[in-house]
Amino acid sequence: MDYKNFWLSILRRLEPTISKSQFLTWFQNTAVLSIENEILIVGTPTNFARDWISQKYAIKILQAAEEENSQIKEVEFDVDAALGDGIDPRTIELKKVFAKPADKKVYKARGREEVVLTRSGILSAKLNPRFTLANFVPGDENRLAHAAALSVSRAPGMTYNPLVIYGGVGLGKTHLLSAIGHEVLTNDPNKVVAFTTAEIFTREFVAASKKFQADEFKKKYRDVDVLLFDDVQFLENRDKTQTELFNIFNELHSAGKQVVFTSDRPPSELSAIVDRLRSRLTWGLVAEIEQPNFHSRLAILKSKTQERRAILDPELLEFIAMNVSDSVRSLESALAWSIAQTDLLKTQPTVRELARMLGKINKKDRVLGLPENSPEIPVSTPAEMIELVAKHFNLPTEKVCGTSRKKEFLTARQIAMYLAREILGCGLAEIAQNFGRDHSTVLHSVRKISRELQKNEALVRHVNAVKKELGL
Repeated sequence: MDYKNFWLSILRRLEPTISKSQFLTWFQNTAVLSIENEILIVGTPTNFARDWISQKYAIKILQAAEEENSQIKEVEFDVDAALGDGIDPRTIELKKVFAKPADKKVYKARGREEVVLTRSGILSAKLNPRFTLANFVPGDENRLAHAAALSVSRAPGMTYNPLVIYGGVGLGKTHLLSAIGHEVLTNDPNKVVAFTTAEIFTREFVAASKKFQADEFKKKYRDVDVLLFDDVQFLENRDKTQTELFNIFNELHSAGKQVVFTSDRPPSELSAIVDRLRSRLTWGLVAEIEQPNFHSRLAILKSKTQERRAILDPELLEFIAMNVSDSVRSLESALAWSIAQTDLLKTQPTVRELARMLGKINKKDRVLGLPENSPEIPVSTPAEMIELVAKHFNLPTEKVCGTSRKKEFLTARQIAMYLAREILGCGLAEIAQNFGRDHSTVLHSVRKISRELQKNEALVRHVNAVKKELGL
């Protein structure tokens, strides 16, 4: 295998999902070292680059690698100092390869949605910009649908035509549908891609019939290279609309054009769809998306957290994955709440707070992973909080309360002040008295820790470890 071209293909998938500065900084002087036993080995020039890329981008790299080669199941990172000299033939000159011209319009045709080629990729008024193959997390429950989407994107009309993707609400069907459109346009911006839903299609058909514009309506959907049709089940009992879709399908399929449908059920269970259209839906490939298992849910949460450039305690993500199992949409909702708490209130939610939120939203009598009868907080005064924090950091209590400006003492001191204020609700004056400081020093420490929790993962782990000791 040509490792350099393979790595270039992966980087082409990663580049639209990462800021330009981050992409050029961290992926310069990287390369594929080998592929062994379904494991992709990525080389970096330094330990620091290895640790950063593996922590921030491992999921994205694995996903892109799987899209290029379905045999790859894992990704590992290794340091190869030779990559850092800037002339190693295994590396790719990113600034040269990924230099892009100014934004330009690809086409603007009457009756079709305008598509624009931008520095960050393809934009379309109909396709959701957030739904791409690059940020779709494949797992056991959706691997066939994901692979089929990738296949028809690369060769529209050549394989699996039609492709029908079915599954419950919020599992990623519309995501894959939009992703196919983005991928087709990325490979060939001059392709004509039509994205519609059963409701929109029906409204347009009825309006065209009333205005005697049936020919214009037919032309809109027959002069396309790819038709993406969402929620076909909503055409049930709409016989005239079904007939029109049947005729459009026949023309597109005969011309070798790609058609993709989504549905909440397999075609065989769409009893109110006329037999001839239901038969057409089974001509190609029917792929199911099932509810994600725990590991897939956790991978999705990690990917979405990276996408939002947020820092959350891994324990929170595991707690969400354990308790939210009905859909990806629900996972994103719980994640959004946690990130909002962090952004707006300047402190990460505790597991207990998250449990209360999930209990209200999901109306669960019992939230998994949380003791039924949790003890009260074992700390009630600033002095007790100082002792707990000192124990966590394995430091003498007098050093935490002292005047030393050494980093380890200062960090422990400020965390103790922060927790006494935020968790115990103690007043500034009371906290200051226990530390032999004035209230302005305490206020400064509380605000500093609140700010740092937004970007310092080590600090987040320390704070959450102490909270755990408190039963929170």
